[in-house]
This record gives sequence, C-alpha cells and structure tokens, in this order.
Amino acid sequence: MAAPGQEAGRFFFAVTAAMVPHHAPRPLSSPAAMKARLARTLLAAFAALPFRLAQSAGTAFGLLHWILPNRARRNSERNIEGCFPDRPRAWRRRLLRRSLAATGRTLAESLWLWGRDPDDALELVREVHGTEHLDRARAQGRGVIVCTPHFGAWELAAAWGARQMPLTVLFRPPRAAALAAPLRAARERVGVRPVPTDAGGIRSLYRALRAGEAIAILPDQLPRSGQGVFAPFFGRPALTMTLVSRLAESSGAPVLMAAMERLPCGRGFHMHLWPADPEVSAPDATRAATAINREIERCVALAPEQYMWNYKRFPQKPAAND
Repeated sequence: MAAPGQEAGRFFFAVTAAMVPHHAPRPLSSPAAMKARLARTLLAAFAALPFRLAQSAGTAFGLLHWILPNRARRNSERNIEGCFPDRPRAWRRRLLRRSLAATGRTLAESLWLWGRDPDDALELVREVHGTEHLDRARAQGRGVIVCTPHFGAWELAAAWGARQMPLTVLFRPPRAAALAAPLRAARERVGVRPVPTDAGGIRSLYRALRAGEAIAILPDQLPRSGQGVFAPFFGRPALTMTLVSRLAESSGAPVLMAAMERLPCGRGFHMHLWPADPEVSAPDATRAATAINREIERCVALAPEQYMWNYKRFPQKPAAND
C-alpha cells in the first residue's frame, strides 16, 4: 500500500492530467473517465480561485509532504544534507520544510496558470532584471538558448519568454502516457512549443535556433543514458546533461540563464536573466557541465527554498567520464 503522501501526489497529478479537455475522452462508464470528470470539476474550481488563495492551497499541499512520510521528503532531505553538510541541522530542517511548501506552491501556480488567461498570470511578473541581456542575445541573430532550472515558477518563466520571441521548450514526457497530451496542450496554451526529449525533439531545437528563435531547457533535468557526465554540484558529483553545451557549440547561439523568483505573501514574481559563463559551450563536456552547474548554483542562491530539492540530481555513483 502506498504511503499517504504518495497517494496525495498521485491525486494531484490526476488533477494535473485533467487540466485541459481531452480530445478523445474515454468512455464515461470507465472508472478512469469518472475520475477525470471529477478532476476537471475540481480543476475548474481551482482555476477560479484568486491567486493568493491558489498559492495557499499549494502551500498546504506541500506541507502535507512535510508531515507525512513520502518519497519527495526523503529525496529532499538527502539532497539538502549532501549539498549543505556544514550548515546547522536546524537550518537544513528549516530549508527542507520551506522547500516542500514552495514545491507545492509551484505546482499550484502551474495549475492556476494553465487554467487562466495567460495575461492574468503575466501581470504578476512585477519586475524583470536583465532584459538588456536578452536584447543583446537576440540581436546576434543566431537564436537564444535559455536555461531555466527547477526553480521558482519555471512554467511562468516559459510563458513570459514566449511573449518575447518564439519559444520551443524541451520537456520530458511523463511516464504515464495519458498525461502527455494534456500537458502538451497546457503548455501550448500559454504560447510555448513543447518538444519531447528524443531525437525528433532535438532536431526541433536546432531548427528553432537556425530560424533565430529561442529554445528553453531545464539544465538540471537528468539526461538519458550516455548523454550526460558527472560534474560538481554544491561539491557533489551530479549527473549533468551535455545537451546545452552541444547546442551552444554547434549553433553559436548565446546562452542565458533565467529564473522566475517568487515574492513573499503572494505579491507576484521577479524575472532574472543573465548571460551564462562562456564555459558552458566548452568543447570538453565535463568542463562545460561544471560551468552549467555553477550557474544553477547561482540561481539557487537567489532563494534556496525555491529550488526543487526533491529532484534526483544524484541518482548513482559517478564513473570515470569519457
């Protein structure tokens, strides 16, 4: 039997799956279809909530993972202890609680964004720091590679970016195939073009860069087998993708870092943009991955609790990098 926290997580993702209408709904007599109808009803009510109330609901969901035994808490605790071994135990415990609450807010904000007019959400972006870097990168005419880690409201960051220039986003399709179409439709609704992490998706990224468009990548997403190297992340070897460096080296496109920082008390967000270390396009894969992780650390430093610490950056022991 699954732990209560795992059951809560499964229910949340069932709601997420139903956030947009299915083009080919299952027969109404099936249990899955009945659950989907209930989820859509709940989602419609959720999207109608005022933003601050929606955030509060997300906070409650995140704190449920703080109270109940579950995988997200275990992963977060291990990662925080490994990345901040010199910090006092009370500090790490406080970060653990705040990060789980923030992850709940991130999920709630995504639901709210996907269920509302995108303009409503973009009005919550109070300030943008670094627009001059985007203007300079765009003026080069070789496209722009935007790296947005699992930090803050990264779905809102993508929606904001899509308003600046055509944006193709690389995402990993969910394990449950039934979720793929709804998630794709939700992202398309806010103006981005999502492509999967397969050969066809990679070709789409190259085409977008050749057309002078922007692409967005989660640089801390675990790479597929054989497509990553181990590089230090907060002093620990973390399996890190090489895709960003390969795209940058072959296309000549500039690389920007982006982070949508959440302001306290539901006051909105600040968008941060800055040019990545030129080392991210180094021909040596490990050197480039090390530079990428340094930039992710710089992003985390904005607000450590807003990083998704339950993500598995350290899935296995490192072997010698080729």
